[in-house]
Amino acid sequence: MKQKKSLILATIVAVLLITACGGLSTKELKQEADKEMEALYKAKDYKRILIVADSLEKAGYLSTVKSYYWRGYAYDRMKQKEQAEQCWKVSMEAGEKSEDQDDNIAYAKSASRLANLLCIRGNYEETKKLSQAAIERLEAQKCDTTSDYLNLLIYIGCCQSVLAEQIDTKKNGFYRAYDKHMENVSKKHTDGAYKDAIAGLINIAYFCVKAKEYEDALYYTRHFGELLGEYEMRPGVNEEYIDRQLGRYDIYKAQALKGIGKNQEAAETYDAFQATKFSKSSEGQQLAEYYLNMNL
Repeated sequence: MKQKKSLILATIVAVLLITACGGLSTKELKQEADKEMEALYKAKDYKRILIVADSLEKAGYLSTVKSYYWRGYAYDRMKQKEQAEQCWKVSMEAGEKSEDQDDNIAYAKSASRLANLLCIRGNYEETKKLSQAAIERLEAQKCDTTSDYLNLLIYIGCCQSVLAEQIDTKKNGFYRAYDKHMENVSKKHTDGAYKDAIAGLINIAYFCVKAKEYEDALYYTRHFGELLGEYEMRPGVNEEYIDRQLGRYDIYKAQALKGIGKNQEAAETYDAFQATKFSKSSEGQQLAEYYLNMNL
């Protein structure tokens, strides 16, 4: 009861603080609401995200698209997947009707997270249909450079692989995502563009291995390694981040090599993986276990 009262009080305070920003335009008030939600996200305060998102939407400071994206995110983090799914669907439905360009990013986030949830569940046809519809809308809105848009392309690639679809390379989701990531890196040369591309290639390699598309996995891990080497030359890079990505590069490459029967090369690459600190992490150990149990 005490915790519930505390949450309600904190919510009222948040709304009143934004309301009290006298002299601000409607746009600026909505920006303050966005900042409040980002602060709760960083604090990992999922229960409060639910309450504050609802209150800010009712007060007119947060759109339905954004409010239901945040609710879905909070439910997902609290392992309430069905509620998350419903919230992201509401967010997307509202986004399809919205003419506010500011809603496109939240729409893309809802679509990307919902596609991920459906893909993990094995609903590949539904994932592909949802992702394609979202991609077409985002392209029409000229919102096709965000990491969430690119993730949707990757989910399409995953579905195409699992469903064994025979398609032209340029229509392959993995290839389209890779090409777009490289274009962003070439144009922007920012830390964020590099990290988004690295994360994208990690996901592509992962899905290729899972689908037993080992030649494709080798193709993308090679480009992943080239990109990581390029990023590593930038000043001030985080060594822990490099070790983590290098570990992923080595283990996905080892899995792909083992998958095509190049066991000696796979073993050598696996040894390189074990030399990373990442290999000792829980994720690293899970990936190692998958490698060791392949072809058994």
